[in-house]
Amino acid sequence: MNRRRFVGMAVAGSIAMASQLGRGENTTHNGPNGEKTETVDDLYLRWQKLDTTIRGWWDNDLRRADEEAVRKDPDKTLLFLPHSYSSAGGSEAAFPEMYGWDTQFINLALLAHGRTEIVRGHILNQLFMIDRYGMVLNGNRTYYLTRSQPPLWAWSVENFLAAKDDEDLALKAYGSLRREYNGYWNAPPHLTPTGLATCHDSGDADMASSLAAECEAGLDFTPIFDGDIRRCVPIHINACLVRYALVLSSLARQLGWPEKAANWNKQAEERARRINDLCWNEKAGFYFEYDFIRKKQLPFYSLNPYWSLWTGVASKEQAARVASQIGRFEYPFGLSFTDKDYPSPHPEYKVNEWAYPEAWPPQQVIVALGLERYGYRSEARRITRTYLRNLVDTWEKTGQTWERYNAVAGGHECPVERTPPAPLHGWSSASAVVLGRLLFGEKVGS
Repeated sequence: MNRRRFVGMAVAGSIAMASQLGRGENTTHNGPNGEKTETVDDLYLRWQKLDTTIRGWWDNDLRRADEEAVRKDPDKTLLFLPHSYSSAGGSEAAFPEMYGWDTQFINLALLAHGRTEIVRGHILNQLFMIDRYGMVLNGNRTYYLTRSQPPLWAWSVENFLAAKDDEDLALKAYGSLRREYNGYWNAPPHLTPTGLATCHDSGDADMASSLAAECEAGLDFTPIFDGDIRRCVPIHINACLVRYALVLSSLARQLGWPEKAANWNKQAEERARRINDLCWNEKAGFYFEYDFIRKKQLPFYSLNPYWSLWTGVASKEQAARVASQIGRFEYPFGLSFTDKDYPSPHPEYKVNEWAYPEAWPPQQVIVALGLERYGYRSEARRITRTYLRNLVDTWEKTGQTWERYNAVAGGHECPVERTPPAPLHGWSSASAVVLGRLLFGEKVGS
């Protein structure tokens, strides 16, 4: 089985706001046995050493999928890309391909380190995929031709253009992104009767279609869709598409097309309204995944609702209620993806990996940026510090950053029945770079 197979806000702006946080608190914290741990300033020095180490990884982490690499690929599954890229695994053996949503978090760190040239290549690679395949692939392998991943690439375009003027890229991005937004995510079988999008796989030969569709969501595998994501309109996918439309609006305005810009804004607003109509639960004060076949919300608490804060879908009042429930997911070493260990709904694959007690790096980033966006800085700082300390501790012990961490027990080892986390220089390292800047107020750029 192949695994991992309403106002726009550039990350530069969100991290720049972190400069107001400062780093001089000198606060001690209780460890798991009641002992006092390091001060924030001590954590800063340790994080700074990791950040410097990660800076030195980027060039060695670059891979190619040019014609020579495709010919020499032993598995004969590698798909051509025109530019070099930093894979999900980096220079580690795991996940040597260029993955869809992993890349966007890697881009955040690259921009923080001033490596705009690598980010530009990443964007051009993914625009190339859209032009050739109609979508950004799950990864550049033949066995990923049947699906995409969470559509965050427009966010990378937004962040890149906030860091560097590039009208040629803006023009190229507008045409390709519009094609994927309309022709893939807003066309059958992704478009549902609700007006929101679902996930779908067009025919993975190695796994059940319900599992393969869940892979497109990037959450392989999780209990929160009750076994079949194709009946649901995932909150994070549709929050990404709100951001996608806002980026297209910004690009249209930049290119001198005000009427097109207004239309994209209208689409973003309409999608946000539908998310709130279907997924918001006023009694619980929280968002839940919506099953449009059974016409009901699903009862699982997860971090997915915090994407509504990241993209600005939530009202001020909704954001306050969602922010107030972050404690459901807080554990001594990070945020668990779900509040508790729900049974697996998949008879074919009984392991939940996007679930309690696992702390996944991209979700830590999205939650922190979402809380920061609505002014919940103390909460963003608190959860960031907890996760970052575990990440730094684990790096010091193992010499690696890891695919995911254990929010409850600490370190990177997860329940024994699950697939062991792989060492990564991808979104885990990226989360260290980005969240360290959020916590300590470091300046973006080199």
